[in-house]
Amino acid sequence: MRKLFLSVSSGLLLAFSWPEIGVFPILLFAFVPLLILEDDLQKSEDNRKGRKVFWFSFLAFFIFNAITTYWVYHATLFGAIAAFLVNATLMATAFYLFHKIKSATTTRLGYLAFIVFWISMEYLHLNWDLSWPWLTLGNGFSNSPNLVQWYEFTGFLGGSLWVLLMNVLLFRLAKQQNLKAIVFPLLVLLTPIISSYYLMPDIKEEKQLKVLIVQPNVDPYTDKFNVGYEQQLANFIALAKPHLTQETQLLIGPETALLEGVWENKIEAAHSVRAFRELQKYFPNLNILVGSSTCKIFGHGDQKTTTARQIRNENIFYDAYNSAIFIPDSGKVEVYHKTKLVPGVEKMPFPYILDPLAKLAVDLGGTSGSLGSENTVHQFMVNDKIITPLICYESIYGDLQKGKTNLIAIITNDGWWKNTVGYKQHFAYARLRAVEQRKTIIRSANTGVSGVINAKGEVLESTNWDEAFCIAAEAPLNNEITFYSVFGDYIGRLSVFVAAMLLIVAFVKGRLRK
Repeated sequence: MRKLFLSVSSGLLLAFSWPEIGVFPILLFAFVPLLILEDDLQKSEDNRKGRKVFWFSFLAFFIFNAITTYWVYHATLFGAIAAFLVNATLMATAFYLFHKIKSATTTRLGYLAFIVFWISMEYLHLNWDLSWPWLTLGNGFSNSPNLVQWYEFTGFLGGSLWVLLMNVLLFRLAKQQNLKAIVFPLLVLLTPIISSYYLMPDIKEEKQLKVLIVQPNVDPYTDKFNVGYEQQLANFIALAKPHLTQETQLLIGPETALLEGVWENKIEAAHSVRAFRELQKYFPNLNILVGSSTCKIFGHGDQKTTTARQIRNENIFYDAYNSAIFIPDSGKVEVYHKTKLVPGVEKMPFPYILDPLAKLAVDLGGTSGSLGSENTVHQFMVNDKIITPLICYESIYGDLQKGKTNLIAIITNDGWWKNTVGYKQHFAYARLRAVEQRKTIIRSANTGVSGVINAKGEVLESTNWDEAFCIAAEAPLNNEITFYSVFGDYIGRLSVFVAAMLLIVAFVKGRLRK
């Protein structure tokens, strides 16, 4: 019963430390019950201790996943269960490997392994086909960005490092029960917090961009695919037009706001683009950034992508994308294709294995498979200023915004998750992206939270759930390039290296013992 109690305790502590569910300080000691459980098992004579470490930790992490991301079931019940199981398995595997390294080497190396294996697991979750970094520990501070201003140097994996180190130190403190030993944990706790106040930026804003953020509030379950795309577009423009002025420089709409199914090969002829071009005649300084589902036909001689689809009974191939369409005040329309696709929903994971199975599925529309994507984030220019677009899921990745930019624009549709903590967490994570890049973020959601976040992670303006609303704002711009924007998730890469070294050490020691 003690082991079960410790396992469930850690699961509940992790869950109730998460944004919009509980309070973040719990995160700093949420692993302690599991560390006690592992320590008890290691000292025991149980010949199944490794197996028990895995399964008790799996239970804790399954509880953590289920409570914090239960809302995924609104979009897909199968996807929710799969996410809980896969994520809990990865977390439990990292914890199991820590136990094995600790048993094979020394206590100090063991707790180092706990930290580097966990961060390596989070780094893997940023870069593989089943990528789901929603519960990266560093995201736990998203509603308190004033405490993690140092993310401009470390990114959110730096927050994970802080959490894991604090848990190890507090576990050791509880085990020693020596008040003199409290000094080092206090230093580790307070140093990042104090440094945050000194790192609070005094950024010199070059100027401001006059933007209009539109939240159309189209229910994705009842209205989005039942109301014609012409009517939805007309409603969008009717909502935005009264708030536009001759000085408005950028109009931003949410992910897949245009349901027309735009063909990129003849994009200027699309009904939606022509309607926006008509709007620009009244507002000649207006640039427009809006989400759309787009398709691109491959011409004769063009190299087809691995995600290319064939029109049934015809020798014509095309790719489908989740895109951001940029209609400048002058010049050609530009299109950006989403780089980070949602596993199972927009992308078939491990295509070499699963794509043949997908092709066996009956598809009434004549298509199957993954959406197309790009390898790098495209940028748009508005009055010589660089705008970096991120589409929905991409905004939970810190290492996408490489190099120089002046403003980050997030377009998303959080209505799939209904009125749950999911859309609130998604908005909160954007506050960390603002700190990491030291850039203002403008965010347009179909519904959920649209708003403006400054370079300190402070919310300047925001909307409510389930309201059709426009925000006219002046978004501050700057040319800052942070350490993190240059070097990315180097903490993850370093952790993978150290984890590999620890595995080699443990293997060699095991062979020598034999």
